Amino acid sequence: MVYLGIDIGGTHIKSGWVEHNEVTDGRSFPTPATLAAFSETIKTILQSYARQVSFTKVAIAVPGSVNETGTVFFGGALPYLDGVNLPELICQLSDGMVTEVSVENDAKAAALGEMKAGNLQGIQNGAAIILGTGVGVGLCLNGKLYRGHHGQAGEVSFMIRDRQMRGADSFVGIGLSAVGLIERLAASMAIAPDGPLVFDTLTKTADPEAEALFLAYTKEIAVLCFDLQCLLALEKIVIGGGISRQPRLIEAIASSYQAIFKTAPIIEKTLQPVAIQAAYFQADANLIGAAKEEPWDE
Repeated sequence: MVYLGIDIGGTHIKSGWVEHNEVTDGRSFPTPATLAAFSETIKTILQSYARQVSFTKVAIAVPGSVNETGTVFFGGALPYLDGVNLPELICQLSDGMVTEVSVENDAKAAALGEMKAGNLQGIQNGAAIILGTGVGVGLCLNGKLYRGHHGQAGEVSFMIRDRQMRGADSFVGIGLSAVGLIERLAASMAIAPDGPLVFDTLTKTADPEAEALFLAYTKEIAVLCFDLQCLLALEKIVIGGGISRQPRLIEAIASSYQAIFKTAPIIEKTLQPVAIQAAYFQADANLIGAAKEEPWDE
């Protein structure tokens, strides 16, 4: 059954028809700064797709914690969504056309998409690390999506990366933001903060300062992978988000991960390394997995 998928990110809102694990007619809109403007943008999205064909089902991926009724708590990069029941809002904005709305945390949605038909298919214990405005992790444990108490498992944006606690970027979500990385690289190379342009320039110019920034970032993502592996003994970790389209990113993370294993003989002798690769659906994983099929279970 076809449904309209909406992926609400801290920087952009993406939408598209989702059917048979494929996204068509994908569109992107800047994420508004207020709830009123957000509602207007969502209404515009609903109306624009409704001009093509009538639909009744919408699936939403959103930052922050989400309960079984589709109410968002805190809202991650979008605090104005705190306490908003998205199914009620969507049905209201669609003037009754939409009758079924599913809502899932964005990283958990990505993990579900990869579990259903992507690079976590058939994996009993794995993780999807989603790099965007913030950082999220969706966990597949014992073959099922793991939500944790109150659905907050995988909120790694609040993990500490700098134990000196010298500022907001001491936390993973801000310090390892993919959007932040693109902005820093662009500033270093004096170009526009456009992801494909940044990576193309990084490859062609061999700018030493930008290269150092890039490798420092990928090393920290590798450390995150290593820590998850130490804690959970995973079979595979997939990297998602728009930046995962860049093969060099995945290669650098995997290389740094292998380097960590070689820092001490006891690590190589004791720990089983985890496979690291790009999410099969890359930036579309959130849209594909948002129509969750698993019942809510704490």
